[in-house]
Amino acid sequence: DLFRDKGPTDIVRVWVAGCATGEEAYTVAMLLNEHARTLDAPPVVQVFATDLDEDAIQVAREGIYPTTIEADVSEERLRRYFIKEHRGYRVRREVREMVLFAMHDLLKDSPFSRLDLITCRNLLIYLNRDAQARALDIFHFALRPGATLFLGSSESVEDGSLLFSVLDKKHRLFR
Repeated sequence: DLFRDKGPTDIVRVWVAGCATGEEAYTVAMLLNEHARTLDAPPVVQVFATDLDEDAIQVAREGIYPTTIEADVSEERLRRYFIKEHRGYRVRREVREMVLFAMHDLLKDSPFSRLDLITCRNLLIYLNRDAQARALDIFHFALRPGATLFLGSSESVEDGSLLFSVLDKKHRLFR
């Protein structure tokens, strides 16, 4: 759905809120890249990844992860998306260039806009009820109509929400 009605002059815009050291942001970029490769004229993919922690953002920008990722990443994806270095695996430049990392306070700073997807996995559980409601308002504002919100396994949008409808309750996808 993210790529529907989009061509090479369009952009698929994604925001990974609370990205920590970047694993989720790079994973999303890789998955979108894999789908884009199946299309004749794919749109550009742009992933915005934000966090409050400056040190975590710096680690994310470097894109170097320990060799223990071999347990979770297939050999094919390791070959396609990583370069093995003495410190571990570095995300290839073409994937790193798809992701823009920035320090950002979800509740205070201006949100991104016209987004096709927001992933905010396991951040809302650390916020009180009012802050969670504010975050969901921000996400609603930032997403284009019909776009998707992906939350963590311990998070959800309240039943009867006026902002979001359930797309897949088990996988925490909302529209």
